[in-house]
Order: sequence, then C-alpha cells, then structure tokens
Amino acid sequence: MKKSIYAAMLSGIICPGSGQLWLGKKLLGWGFISVSVVCILVLMNQIISRAQVIAEQILAGNIGNDLGSIYAAVSNVALDTGSSSMATLTWIFLANWGLSIISAVWLGAQQDKQLQLQSESKTAEL
Repeated sequence: MKKSIYAAMLSGIICPGSGQLWLGKKLLGWGFISVSVVCILVLMNQIISRAQVIAEQILAGNIGNDLGSIYAAVSNVALDTGSSSMATLTWIFLANWGLSIISAVWLGAQQDKQLQLQSESKTAEL
C-alpha cells in the first residue's frame, strides 16, 4: 500500500495527525493532535456545563421529571444559536481533520516519489 493512502487512512480514521507521525513529521503530527484535543476538551466542557444547568433545573422543579420535559429542555439547549463558540469549535475541529488528511496524502505522495526514484536509480545502476 502506498504511504500516501496509509497515512491518509491513519489521519482520517484513527486521529488527525497520526498519519503525519507515521510519516516521521512529528511536529506537524503533534500540532494536528493538539488542536483536536483542545477542541474536544473545550466542546466537552461546554456540553457538560449545559447538561449541568438542565440537571439543576430538574432538581429545582423548573423542568418536569419526565422524559418529554427533559427531551424538550435538551432540544432547546441544542438549538440555542446564541453561543456560536460551539459551532466555531466544531468547524475548527473539522477543518483540522480535513487538513490533516490532505497533508498526510501530500506528504505521503512526496515520500512515495522519493522511494520510486531511489528504486529506479538502483535498478539503473544494475
């Protein structure tokens, strides 16, 4: 399998940046991984804090203790467009993932070309 395809699969399926690490581009790989981890941590923090607000409202009696009421409260929070930071973080995460795949393909293709040139020069010497 070509390095470009394998690196793109690693970055696309395992984790953004893992393909770069496999290709030996450690700084670039850890950069992609870092951006992904930060985005996920901040998104999870916001999700947990929103869930905590709903849980406190349930305990205070402001939201009914039935599935329909809880579902409606969660849906309202999910549809809240007042906070664009979650949408922005999601787009940053997705862009990072896409750039990681594109970068892995490009770097892998460069290494594939170098390997092909090396093998051609060795066969020409024989």
